[in-house]
Amino acid sequence: MEANKNKLLKTFIVIFLIGCLLTVLIGYYMYNKPHRDVRSEKPVMISSVDLISAYQKNETEANQKFLDKAVQITGKIENIETNNDGFIVITMQGENPMAGVRCTLKDKISVQIGEVVTLKGRCTGFLSDVILIDCVLIK
Repeated sequence: MEANKNKLLKTFIVIFLIGCLLTVLIGYYMYNKPHRDVRSEKPVMISSVDLISAYQKNETEANQKFLDKAVQITGKIENIETNNDGFIVITMQGENPMAGVRCTLKDKISVQIGEVVTLKGRCTGFLSDVILIDCVLIK
């Protein structure tokens, strides 16, 4: 009886240690996994006004077209700010003054409010604005 308890305890400890090791290895892999580079991805091309309109009309359908995909948008810069992480965030205008496209840039660039620019980034969805991350300036 005592031998069975020791064998069961040893088996449990081995399984627990293997589980811990797998958890650490998976965590290490995920932490060091290379990030997507939108520069090399083929984008969906759309204007900022049309992108906002698509999300306002039907968010589910727009998510199917744009969510987690590279999107290249052209639009007029409404606002430029720096977020808490030190990245530049550009807001592009839409038809509705209450909604825009917020683009968080990867690199520092020099642009002005009112300028029309083309950016390429990854769409992460819609809150009150359409959100693009890892954006790069095209022109």
